Amino acid sequence: MVAWENRAGTLGSLKRCGIALLIGVAGGAIFLFLFPGGALSTLMHEVLHLPGPGAGIALVVGPIALLCILLAASVLGRFGGATLAAVGFSGMCVVVSAVLTLAGGEKGMFGSPWFIAAIGTCGLLADILLWATKRATAPLRFAVAAAGANIGLLLFFWLLIFPRTKGWVLLQDVPVLLAVCLAGGLVAGALGWILSKRIPGILFRLSVR
Repeated sequence: MVAWENRAGTLGSLKRCGIALLIGVAGGAIFLFLFPGGALSTLMHEVLHLPGPGAGIALVVGPIALLCILLAASVLGRFGGATLAAVGFSGMCVVVSAVLTLAGGEKGMFGSPWFIAAIGTCGLLADILLWATKRATAPLRFAVAAAGANIGLLLFFWLLIFPRTKGWVLLQDVPVLLAVCLAGGLVAGALGWILSKRIPGILFRLSVR
């Protein structure tokens, strides 16, 4: 009986891990559908007139990925859920870029291993921050995790990706982009908290059937 219960518990955990990963995959597909080609750059710089590089990461890529990341963390309910979703999100972008033969060397490098490393780091930061604030209220945990991880993602791009593809960010643009990044992270955190009260519960019930 104990062995059967342990086996059932293991299968339930594996199902939740799979769901967390699929949430990230779905998020990556939605992102690619909403912002094909150069649509993201056009929106950030020609429509919103934000400086760069990094506005698209701070205001769109990071928040969309973090929304999936936070929902996945809620579904799994343990350390690692955010990272799984991040890998699913970035992996989906790389696979679609490869299938459609999209350029992997554009300034965001969405179709490259660098993108997986960037989003994976974002997910890991979210996992760490969620664990570090586990005694806080849920809204605060989500806000801290999303804002902190989004800033970490932007710094990753500034330090390791954009110097290769676009160039270093100008010092006078840093405050504006950091403010946009913080706002994007807080919005993602708020939406993640609101949705986490409903969606993960439904997904959790599906995972244990």
